[in-house]
Amino acid sequence: MQEARLGQAKSAYAGKEDPSIPPEAKAIATKIVKEADKRVGKPVITITENENLQASKDPHDYFSIGRYFWPDPSKSDGLPWINRDGETNPDAVKASDEKKLSEMIHTVEYLSLAYYLTGDEKYGSEAARFLRGFFLDTETKMNPHLDYGQSVPGKATGRGWGLIDTRGFMILPDVLKLLEKCPAWTAKDREEMKAWWTTYGDWMQTSKIGLQEKKAPNNHGAAYDVQLSAVLVMAGKEEDAKKVLGESLPARLDDHITPEGKQPRELARTKSWSYCCFNLKNISKGAVMARSLGIDLWSHEGEGGKGSLRKAMLYLVPFLKNPEGWQEKQIAKFDSKEARVWLNDGAVVYEDEAIRNAQKEFARMEKADVADWVSTPVQK
Repeated sequence: MQEARLGQAKSAYAGKEDPSIPPEAKAIATKIVKEADKRVGKPVITITENENLQASKDPHDYFSIGRYFWPDPSKSDGLPWINRDGETNPDAVKASDEKKLSEMIHTVEYLSLAYYLTGDEKYGSEAARFLRGFFLDTETKMNPHLDYGQSVPGKATGRGWGLIDTRGFMILPDVLKLLEKCPAWTAKDREEMKAWWTTYGDWMQTSKIGLQEKKAPNNHGAAYDVQLSAVLVMAGKEEDAKKVLGESLPARLDDHITPEGKQPRELARTKSWSYCCFNLKNISKGAVMARSLGIDLWSHEGEGGKGSLRKAMLYLVPFLKNPEGWQEKQIAKFDSKEARVWLNDGAVVYEDEAIRNAQKEFARMEKADVADWVSTPVQK
């Protein structure tokens, strides 16, 4: 989250008249409080209520099934399930804890933001209650690992790919920062939460499954670095986070993005446009975090012109106006909305007419959702 954006939303909510406040700020602030109010008093969100048969017998273990895996129609029992890249299996989604995880993240995001905007302790208290329920309380907490993420029935109880499920953890350092002065989020809570992130971060860096994801050569590897950086910040290991963002992620950029701005591993997917945008979105989030830690990924360019985020954006921009010109496989609808996050960021950090014009046409800030709006840098 950007301090300047938060300040704009707070001023707009308070009714201040200031030409520097964007016109959509009041609507964003109003939505934040409205969404927070919907969640006040609701039961805590927990993965322990999942009644689906899991690879683990412990209900505190996160569980999901790879969303692109389906029963094998040539086998009487359907096992092992087979991969149909880009085709989401609704039964896999239904059996997984990913939706609960996403609900929890949205809930604490809205509540912590409402606490910041209004100063009303009820929102901070509720955010603290939901965080405790998901991470800390003995009855309902999630164990700090993903040993059973993106399993494949009949083949694997868990895979490194499962770490993409928890990419939403990237936002939680900001949530915890907003609660720093909240009396309901106690010193005991802070210490226990820090210990949770320390254990989870160690698991990411030492377990077989965590290391599988670290080695992933496509968008999964980049998302791993960004998530790990956020986890290390929450574990109080900021210097380690800087090392990931300043060394590992730039090396991935050089490997992911050609001198022409192409992302070959994402272009090879059945939803090539979607995955090019998804990868750029996650890397852009990493670049925003990196800048807050004094690291500039926006201007990175490796040997021979590889690894440039600007070039990757410029490669995709022409297809927003001309989706028919996209020659790679895209089995889902070609959706310009998938470009919103990187367009919004790129329009601020790059003085590039093509990116800025595309942002004005396809990613206007008044249409941004709350998470993206508060995270987009403000143009100086």
